[in-house]
Amino acid sequence: MGWEYGIKVADVKDIQVLMDRLAEALPRIDGYRMQRDEDGFVLLQNDPDWPEAFQVSVEEARNIEGLKDDEPYIYCLFHIGGEDAVKWREGMCRVLEEEKCAADWFEL
Repeated sequence: MGWEYGIKVADVKDIQVLMDRLAEALPRIDGYRMQRDEDGFVLLQNDPDWPEAFQVSVEEARNIEGLKDDEPYIYCLFHIGGEDAVKWREGMCRVLEEEKCAADWFEL
């Protein structure tokens, strides 16, 4: 359930920089809060039955076309859709356009 995307970064040393930039650039929307950890971040909503709204983490590829197995990439899972998710996706696309590191957005 949800939308799944990946971001392939040409130079793996740029992944953490890009992750930080993505977290900083996401539009802040009332009713959601960010929780960060060493592998990424999650946007949580105040609904105890479905708290995770959006998850971004560094993962290792397994059987993904265009990536080598074990190659790190940024995994993006939108647990919800709608207007809020569209705003987050658009914010992420803007970051990828602005950043100097080479990164490609792809659908999983």
